[in-house]
Amino acid sequence: MKETISWNDLCGYLDSLRDTMTDGRNFPPSHVLFFDSRSFYYYFSKCPCGKETVEEVLIQMENCIPLAITDESLQLFLSACKKEDSPYLAHSFLESSKADFLLLIRHAAKDDGKWHAVMTLCEGLRQKNLS
Repeated sequence: MKETISWNDLCGYLDSLRDTMTDGRNFPPSHVLFFDSRSFYYYFSKCPCGKETVEEVLIQMENCIPLAITDESLQLFLSACKKEDSPYLAHSFLESSKADFLLLIRHAAKDDGKWHAVMTLCEGLRQKNLS
């Protein structure tokens, strides 16, 4: 299991993601539409985010990204799949969660109340991973 990051690192990563998602230099022209959250993620994953890329930042804070599934239900889902498919499905699920999280950041970045809720949620997950 990945080691949990510190509160300061979490805040730094979230601030970097917020800046990246609100900086107009990273966005395509207004006539470009993304097919889904994954296409949005693939577009932004290689964008600079502080000293790293968006993808590298999301990997570092993986344990603090909210998922719409519990550990138990994910394990049940993976146990129902063929063993040889499990690593691919787990990777695919985590990548999809990162894509949805990136969209959440984009939508919450300019609203201080929503942004505070995102930070609180991520901090709760970080704390849970410490225990």
